[in-house]
Amino acid sequence: MLGFLKRFTTALAGQAKKAKESLETKSGLQPILSLESRLPLPKIKQLLDLVGERFVIASLPLLSGKTVLEVGENPLQFQKAIVEKKPNFFCGVLLDFSPADGKKLPPTRMILKGSLKALPFEKEFFDCIVARINTSHQGDVVSAIKELGRVLAPGASALILDFHPFGLYAKSGTDRLRSVQASIRGLEDYYKMCKLSGLNIVDVKEGFVDDTLRSQFKTPDELNTFREIKGSPLVLFLLVKKG
Repeated sequence: MLGFLKRFTTALAGQAKKAKESLETKSGLQPILSLESRLPLPKIKQLLDLVGERFVIASLPLLSGKTVLEVGENPLQFQKAIVEKKPNFFCGVLLDFSPADGKKLPPTRMILKGSLKALPFEKEFFDCIVARINTSHQGDVVSAIKELGRVLAPGASALILDFHPFGLYAKSGTDRLRSVQASIRGLEDYYKMCKLSGLNIVDVKEGFVDDTLRSQFKTPDELNTFREIKGSPLVLFLLVKKG
């Protein structure tokens, strides 16, 4: 299994590298320009959500009788899909500081505000975790993966969405989508982080700006931008298992 994962990772890294090199030579565009220089943050977040949703929905396991955690910004993107699978208990942790929707929740559900560095739960509490850490509230990825591993039960799975390591998100200044602490160089970094956190990577998927997203660009200017950034890496999806 370990040999397969290494070969799989190498293949994915090769595909992303080719996409990156292709982008560098297209129209003189250099990765240092970043997607943030081409698109407003709400649009980038919309694209991230659209691509990430495909991976998570297709990979959600059976949750009946399980204890499930979702981590992300408000609104929680996968709460509805998770609750429809009838878990025994669902908890959402909001990484941003906007208030929850104010609706009264049933006793089998809870929404909290929290941080990926210190989730307010006992160790090995959850049977499944869905973590959308590709947000501006991400912080230190190493600490985030470690904390997810801490609260995940042995044998349980976590579905993790992050910025693609070859994505063009970071730029100088304080207004940036990706934290300065989130310095990931490649897919191999995730294997190291997961191993240190007691997690095994079962599956890896990459999401790019491709033709499935073309409909999100309406005006002539937006379509021109789409042609320029097509092929840019967007999302990395990890399916991991503890132990």
